[in-house]
Amino acid sequence: MRVPIGWLREFAPTDMAVDELADVMTHRGVKVEGVLRPWAGLEGVVVVRVLEVRDHPRSDKLCIARIQHGAGEVELVVGVRNMVEGDLVPWARPGARVPVLDEPLGRREIRGVVSEGMLCSPRELAISAGHDGILILNDAGFEIGTDVAHALELDLPVLDIEVEPNRPDFLSILGVAREVAAATQVPLQVPDPVVDETGDAVADIVPVRIDAPDACPRYLARLVRGLTHRPSPLRAQARLTAAGMRPIDAVVDATNYTMLELGQPLHGFDLAKLAGPEIVVRRATAAERMRTLDDVDRSLTDADLLICDGKGPVALAGVMGGQTSEIAADTTDVLLESAYFTRGGILLTARRLDLHSEASHRFERGTDPEGLERAATRCAQLMTAWAGGTVARGVSVAGEVPARRWIAMRPARAAVVLGYPVTSDDATAVFDDLGIAHRPAGAAIEVEVPGYRTDIDREVDLIEEVVRIQGYERVGSELPRAPHRGGMPEELAFHARVKDALVREGLREIRPAPFASAEDLALFGDDDAIAIANPLRAEEGYLRTRLTPGLLRAVARNQARGVAQIAVFEVATTFRLGKPFREQPKLGFALSGSSSTDWSSPRGPFDVLDATGILEGVLTELGVSNWHLEPDAGAPFHPGRSARVSVDGTHLGVVGEIHPRVAAALEIDGRVAACALGLTPLRTVAGAQGFAFRDAPRFPPVRRDLAFVFPADVVFAGVRDALVDAGRPELDAWTLFDVFEGPPLAPGTRSLAFAVELRAPDRTLTDEEAQGVIDRMVAGVADRFGASLRTG
Repeated sequence: MRVPIGWLREFAPTDMAVDELADVMTHRGVKVEGVLRPWAGLEGVVVVRVLEVRDHPRSDKLCIARIQHGAGEVELVVGVRNMVEGDLVPWARPGARVPVLDEPLGRREIRGVVSEGMLCSPRELAISAGHDGILILNDAGFEIGTDVAHALELDLPVLDIEVEPNRPDFLSILGVAREVAAATQVPLQVPDPVVDETGDAVADIVPVRIDAPDACPRYLARLVRGLTHRPSPLRAQARLTAAGMRPIDAVVDATNYTMLELGQPLHGFDLAKLAGPEIVVRRATAAERMRTLDDVDRSLTDADLLICDGKGPVALAGVMGGQTSEIAADTTDVLLESAYFTRGGILLTARRLDLHSEASHRFERGTDPEGLERAATRCAQLMTAWAGGTVARGVSVAGEVPARRWIAMRPARAAVVLGYPVTSDDATAVFDDLGIAHRPAGAAIEVEVPGYRTDIDREVDLIEEVVRIQGYERVGSELPRAPHRGGMPEELAFHARVKDALVREGLREIRPAPFASAEDLALFGDDDAIAIANPLRAEEGYLRTRLTPGLLRAVARNQARGVAQIAVFEVATTFRLGKPFREQPKLGFALSGSSSTDWSSPRGPFDVLDATGILEGVLTELGVSNWHLEPDAGAPFHPGRSARVSVDGTHLGVVGEIHPRVAAALEIDGRVAACALGLTPLRTVAGAQGFAFRDAPRFPPVRRDLAFVFPADVVFAGVRDALVDAGRPELDAWTLFDVFEGPPLAPGTRSLAFAVELRAPDRTLTDEEAQGVIDRMVAGVADRFGASLRTG
């Protein structure tokens, strides 16, 4: 809802700055999305008098206008000739700006005549779409030199309000003004519209009958005769444009203006096109048809509500009028409809027909059943003021105004709900500010709900009004007491740590469905899977026993789509038969494709060493340091490129490359490295804190290189452990930097070369101390593996 501030101040005459007012209203629950300035590009346009209009000497279409602007006279070249001597018109002088142009106007020569700025049409001032002539201001009561933007309120901003579905009263200037008046402590000024009534009573000319009172509890009509079609006043056009509606003519504009002002949709029928003897509000019959104003022939159902004359439907109630009674340029007598329709029926009809209008938007949310006559009288008042004519006596009406409801609110209950003290005086002050009647009722307050507050149904709604008006900032912030300590369960917290570690290693998480096919089970040699009674897919009839099949199928899908580098992981549950059946949380990851896409890094496929490196990074982050690799991982891994992972005899899982036979069966090209670990045993050996941090060393290390010759069947992990055990506590770091086989080494032997760093925390090691550590390490490796220290 766009609310021009000048229009708003007619009802709530506050002088509060607009930006401050927007903040105040937003804090009270009336959300102001923004402050708009539709005519920010209009300045320097003033009212001038036309002194002469003559032909352009070098053009048949152009003319020259001589104008008086208060301080002298100038001439302009004009493209239209609807103004005459004595007319008042808007003049954009040199240096002025108009919304349709990006740059200020200037003096320019047009076919040999210098034109000082230009005379403006309604479109050039962004008042309406009219562009067939210069805007004539004779009837506006302006003086020469008057600033047009100021006189027409074009220099005032517009509040853009987001209206929630439960507050349809904010779909009107009056509804917003009620809140502004209460917020700024100014009186709400709502003058009663008055019209001079003449002639016969409307009820005698067009009686009204309601055959569907459940859908239309009240229907009222007024009659305006002798209208002439002409533009509505400029200020009204500007307000309609600012509110987002297109000005049409005085008759139609009056209905739209009243709807925006009071929130009550109105509809005008051409009385001459209505077939007597009365207006009937009824439901449509099945398959009944009517043509609406948008020139669409619509098929109706018995859920739709119609406004009918003696021949048939003339309007789809609350949604759109019909073509048979449409107001046209030759319409002189207008029957004004002002009705109260229930929300549900209008909503269903509008949605079913996908036919939404400003009227249906308001009826769907609820209108004020008490405001029908005020709106009809106000519209008739505007019509006669803008388009002449007379108003017939009285109204033609059917149905009664619903009685107002009284709802009790207990201040003590409000205090419990809101969390701060609320007294009876506090509550009565709120309802006094809102202009809502109330009365004491023992320990409670009874509030009379006005018709325009369709959102108030029960006590809690009144409590909401109290906190809304007093300020939401009064509600404190306090965490509720819980019966148990908060936080994530330890098991899930550990799973989150594992995921974070895998992500930091550069892998991406996947979440495949936890099902497996019979082919997967056969390929991986599993015979203890749990069958699913009603599988989502017939080919996936079992709960998965491993994570590896899902990871490998993800690799296959990515390869099929041309992904060059695949590094994915999953942390999830597997299922196996047993008594009871076993649910086992596991982690798994798979690598395939190029291990590097960076030009500066060596390119090669992912292999077992990459998988082992990622495993080492994850275990290090989880605080697992004493892990070992043991040969013979078993299916589906390659027997020579895989190993079992264990910690102090506890089996964790496997790491290595997938057997080429398995990869080929899944249509995977090239090597696939993978790992699968059980999270339950991993959690038992993981450190609580993960990484162990220490201060930067104060003393320099002693560096040495050691190369040992071993039998070729010696396992590297054992050598590493022997070296580390013998070098403690002075061994600070080590690196395997060379593996060599061949002459001059004896056949069946292999050389492993280590770079070691020795360091003491409290001093610099002497050469003798360092050599003692080296001797221990050499002896430890030699005694355990029969190795010799290589000297050349």
